[in-house]
Amino acid sequence: MNLSFPGQKQKPVSPSDEDRRSEFLTSEEIQREASGDEAVPVRTRRSAPDSQCGLRSVLLQVRDLGLGYDSDETVLFKYCGGSCPRARSNYDLTLSNLLLSGRLPQPAPGEPWHSVPCCRPTHYEDMAFLDNSHRWHKVEKLSAAACSCAD
Repeated sequence: MNLSFPGQKQKPVSPSDEDRRSEFLTSEEIQREASGDEAVPVRTRRSAPDSQCGLRSVLLQVRDLGLGYDSDETVLFKYCGGSCPRARSNYDLTLSNLLLSGRLPQPAPGEPWHSVPCCRPTHYEDMAFLDNSHRWHKVEKLSAAACSCAD
């Protein structure tokens, strides 16, 4: 939504900037901002910080990881969790219109035709621990190091 008014200089806005702004503003605030009726206050996200996609961690015993190691050692397992905003692209809109108009065959029952963004690791960390027989083990890419929303 890139609005311009006569005599108003407009800074170019990328689609990602637009998506981020719509996460912060309600539709009424966007309309007020576009009409120029009043200043729109700066807002923070409505949802709790823990609901956004990000790195989480939990202390677990190695045996609870389910990898078959006999170890009482406690490790910090990091994982990705939280929600991702659903931004509809031009592709999503076009595909939806083509399916609804019957120009594309309907997907089989249970077969999704679109992807929903999910919170996934973008980088991983190796983890080393000592088992109950006093042997060191290193498991590569066991724990998340960074997270992002992926389609």
